[in-house]
Amino acid sequence: MKLLASALAATIATASLVLAAPPAPARANVFCPVTIAAVQDLAILGRQGTYGVLLDLDAGDTASVRMRIDSATARYAVDFDDIGPLGPGGARARRYFVMPPGERLVSAWIESTGLRPDSRMECPITRPYAVDAPAPINPRTLAALEVDRRTLRDSFSTKTITVQPKSFGAAKVDTCSQPYAPPRAILPVQPDALPEARAVHATGTTIVRVDLDETSTVVGSAVVRSSGYAPLDRAALAAAQKSSYRTESFDCRPVASAYQFTVTFGN
Repeated sequence: MKLLASALAATIATASLVLAAPPAPARANVFCPVTIAAVQDLAILGRQGTYGVLLDLDAGDTASVRMRIDSATARYAVDFDDIGPLGPGGARARRYFVMPPGERLVSAWIESTGLRPDSRMECPITRPYAVDAPAPINPRTLAALEVDRRTLRDSFSTKTITVQPKSFGAAKVDTCSQPYAPPRAILPVQPDALPEARAVHATGTTIVRVDLDETSTVVGSAVVRSSGYAPLDRAALAAAQKSSYRTESFDCRPVASAYQFTVTFGN
């Protein structure tokens, strides 16, 4: 909490919404217990058509994962049925697959997870991969992604087990004016005026992570940065929950994502 001169008190009642900040990735367990952290084309190692994928797995009983992959012409599924026991903190798993001759990976996402191959639950598209998706803007995020890709390259050898995708039809080509778009607030709500905040001249910035499913419905929210004053945080959280959003667009498909809703009080 910051204490400012009383001349600033009148500005507390009108909070400004800062909506341009990059969104934080949605937590995997909000939507699906497994998400893709990185994908690496191993053609750089002379292995044409071979790819590595780094999976983030939440703590739990996941033992089987189906990853959906598309080439330019066909749809495939890759099954990883050898996921080991997961500890209380979750885990990361490196897996590798080989596309059919002449095929190249265009996009990928986790389709289903479960205890066994015959008991998987379908997942909404979350944290998908596409070869032509824009690179992360945040330098730290980009650097971490490069580390993950390097790990996939360095961990591969001639003894590494690879999986063959299963084909199940021709690729469906979707077209739209904006194939890739970040989540956004389309009807942001202003926080309520807080007499108790004005009384103590409280100001600050609250950041709320808003989790959206593929229909743009708010399915979760949490304060990820406090203003230092609980009433301001509660007001920002309530405003974030009442606002309307449009979720992320991936290759013309709406996908589950997270939006960073930021409110600055008293500037």
